[in-house]
Amino acid sequence: MRALRILLLGLCAALAACAAKKPPPPQRFTLGDSHVEYRDYSLVKGSLCAADPRKLAPELQKINELLEQFIARADEAAKPDANAEQVQALREGSKSLGPVVQVHGKNLAGLSACGFKKQAPFPELIKKGGEVVTQAKAKLAEAPTVLADADQRLAEKKWREESTTREAAAKQTFCTAKTQVGSGDLYFARQEPHGKTQWMFCDGIIVEQASGGEPTVIIPESISKKDRKRIQDKRYLEAAKGLPAEEIDKPGAEKKPESKE
Repeated sequence: MRALRILLLGLCAALAACAAKKPPPPQRFTLGDSHVEYRDYSLVKGSLCAADPRKLAPELQKINELLEQFIARADEAAKPDANAEQVQALREGSKSLGPVVQVHGKNLAGLSACGFKKQAPFPELIKKGGEVVTQAKAKLAEAPTVLADADQRLAEKKWREESTTREAAAKQTFCTAKTQVGSGDLYFARQEPHGKTQWMFCDGIIVEQASGGEPTVIIPESISKKDRKRIQDKRYLEAAKGLPAEEIDKPGAEKKPESKE
């Protein structure tokens, strides 16, 4: 009877130990088209080293690959020609990836206590994992600045495209085929983000002013010497000066061309 009691106690202790090392439930994470599951093994003491290495290695490898993908997307979003989709990918990752990076870092560090740490593919997996965790943390820290710069570039690009359309519409509205050189008919003005302002006239002449500089009249080379005699710089400079600031097309102040009366 005593022997049976000892056996039962030993069995219960063994079952308790096994239960204590049961890995925590997986958490699901999605980034773009990637879907992975990960576990925070630090929540259950001993569960990491008690895991089946054949299942653990692919699980950790998928997180490595996910972080590599995020790093690549972050680099793409930082490029001057990044499109809205690439910027959005970084935005989504920067909002949700932090906990995954932290957990993955802890799991990789925990492998140092496991007996299988020197078995393939764990040495390479740990090395690569350490690299991508470090890089991912850096990209997450840089994300607010990168996103702010990218959003500004995209907004300026969108404005420039729309401004070009407004310019064409204004030219069609205010200019005619009979416009003569020297008429001084102003149809559109644009102020660039860096400060340069241009006033466009129906006869092809432009008044240009750099930020902080004086306005100058620019005459296209296509205008003949005969027609140049009809050009009075004062007329163009006064027309440019007389245009209200709110009528100048600039980022954040888009205006539709008024109908010609």
